[in-house]
Amino acid sequence: MSELIDLTQDAFKTLVGDETRPVLVDFWSPTCGPCRLLAPVIAKLAQENEGKAVVMKCNVFDNMELAASLNVSVVPTIIVFKNKEIVARLTGVQKQSKLQELIDANL
Repeated sequence: MSELIDLTQDAFKTLVGDETRPVLVDFWSPTCGPCRLLAPVIAKLAQENEGKAVVMKCNVFDNMELAASLNVSVVPTIIVFKNKEIVARLTGVQKQSKLQELIDANL
């Protein structure tokens, strides 16, 4: 079972910038109801994509500078990175199949 990675401002450059696999990051807030609905979907994606993609969560309250630098103004926001570049951005609760499509498209 793959563990979800908690992304922080300090770890961003290393965890996202140096990664060659697709990286899906869920920007969330502990006070956000839709974020809580999305949490099990993100956990399942991490488990099902172990070894082929990286799935992370980033608490926007704890990492305001990072969220602002990526223009995250609403939660949940999902950003997919590939080779340091943003290749997809979605807001709101998403189906697992849609998020999986984004990962698969960037393998």
